Parts: sequence; structure tokens; C-alpha cells
Amino acid sequence: MPQTIEPRHDLVHEPDPARERWRESYYFSFYDFALGLGGYSSIGYRPSKGYSGSVNMLWGPDRATLVASEKGGHASHDDHHEVAGMKYEASAPFGDWAWTFAGRLNDGGAEVDCDLEAIKGVAESSRDSVDVQYDLTFAPDQPVYMYAENPEWDGLFDGHLDEVGRVIGSVRIGAQEYEVDGRGSKDHSWGVRDWRRPKGWRWIDVLFEEGPEVTLWRATFDGERWLQDGAIYADGEAEPVTGFREEIAYAPRPPADRPGTWDFTIASDGHQLQGNAEILRCVPLRFPIRDADGNKAIMWNDRTNFRCLMDDGRVGMGSAEFQIRV
Repeated sequence: MPQTIEPRHDLVHEPDPARERWRESYYFSFYDFALGLGGYSSIGYRPSKGYSGSVNMLWGPDRATLVASEKGGHASHDDHHEVAGMKYEASAPFGDWAWTFAGRLNDGGAEVDCDLEAIKGVAESSRDSVDVQYDLTFAPDQPVYMYAENPEWDGLFDGHLDEVGRVIGSVRIGAQEYEVDGRGSKDHSWGVRDWRRPKGWRWIDVLFEEGPEVTLWRATFDGERWLQDGAIYADGEAEPVTGFREEIAYAPRPPADRPGTWDFTIASDGHQLQGNAEILRCVPLRFPIRDADGNKAIMWNDRTNFRCLMDDGRVGMGSAEFQIRV
């Protein structure tokens, strides 16, 4: 049975001042299979701290990784989303979203491992930067999927939504302009985001020129038992994920190995997606934390982009977050 989701959940939620780490965030991704060009970005707000932050990336299998992670202020908690020249704006709840940017991104190189110096603000990085502008529209074309209410997710979110759809518009990198017509995804989370809590997670979206497609989040808070939720989008429905299996082969990278290949099987009641993924880019987002004993640590969130060959012969492009502690 299709979910009934109140449109207000696509917009900002009332912050909880009693929870210091309460946060609201949005995320968009796209991949144009004809151009071999993809990208993603996210904006997150912590109203109690008057703080906002973003990550913004463009990439392609035969292109350099262009990336920046910026900070900004947050004077009022409303539906105006902007950090360092990047803006999100909804035409209507669960309708089209404008996703635009005008600024510069750091050149992180064309290797699988993005240069760590690039994953900073442009003004702070020693890497060369490139003038970038894009004007994109995310248009959902499958039903929105809202994760089931489950207090066990506390520490990552109170509520979470996923969508998939078409992304169209233009991207200019330096003097080169591209007309984009690809597939994309969007997510929206609200609630406490405490980077210390999870011992590991996967956030996954896999996009194809033709469906089914998938979005999924799974996490463990004790290192043993995993929570998971998400959907396979097919035939005009968002079917809840019912099964997940993975095998990861790691590649050397000090101080912690990164994913090199990733084989997965993701199932719903009506569909199964089985694929072999090759990691093409890895952009590690790093968060300083303290463990339960007060010891300093770094939470590495390896934000990967991959190409996967499915058992039905389709070739998909996706992204996944492999969260670890160092």
C-alpha cells in the first residue's frame, strides 16, 4: 500500500532547543550517463549553534574530482537553503527543486583517492580551484519514501525521506558548458545527528537510465546488529527494502584502508538488485569525535562513487558512504 506522507515533511521542521545536536539536512545527487558527468551536494544546519555546512562535488570516470566543503552562518531556520553560493529551493513540497551554484571548487585530482587538501573550503585549500556554475532542477518521478518511525535511529535522525527522479539543466566548468539530462536522488533528514553514536553505516543510492533504482541507509550502533531502511523504486512504487547482503574488498590507504570493490544484493518483496561495484572515486569526509572514554578519534565517512554491473545486464552509477572510525 502506498505511503501517505504529509507535504510539510519536505520542508524544515521545528528545531528542538533541548537537543544541542539537532540538525536538519538535504542532499542531492545526479549522474548523466551520456556525458559521463555526475555530482552531489548536501547542506546541513545546526540551529542551536547558528551554523551551516556544505559539501559540493562534481566528478566523472574520466574527469577530475572538483570538490569543496564550506561553512556558513544560520540566522533563521526557514526554507531558504544557501551556503557558499550553493542554493536549494522547492517549487512545492515533493515537487521540483532548484539546485544551483556559482563559485569555485577545488581540484582534487583524477585518482580514485581524492586529495585530502581539496576537501576544504576554497579559501583554506592549497589546491588549485576551478570556476563552476550550475543550474539544475531535480524533478521526482517516483513516489517519495519515508522511513518507518523507529526510535532506535536516534543519534542519526528522527525522520528521513528519500526520492529519485530526473535532473536537468546546465553545468559550466571553466569555459566548458554541458547540458545535463540525467538521473538523480534527494534525501532529507531531521533530528539529532551525533557522529559519535554509530559504529558504522552505509548510505546508498544506485541510479540507472531505466529502473529499478534504490536508496538505502543502514547503520549499527553496537558494531553487531544493523538497522536498515530504504526502497527500491520500480513500476511507479517505492517498495521497502527487505533484504541486504554485501561483500567488500578493501584497497590500501593509510591510515585506514578504503573500499576497492563492493558486491551487493538488495531486495524488496517484488524486486532484487544484485551487482558488482567498482569504486571510481573516494572523498573521505572526516569528523573529529571523542569515544565513550573521552579519547580523541576521527570518524571517516568515505563518500564513494562507483560503477556497477548488475546481474540483469544493466550498468548503473551510484554512491555509497562507508563510515569507519580511526
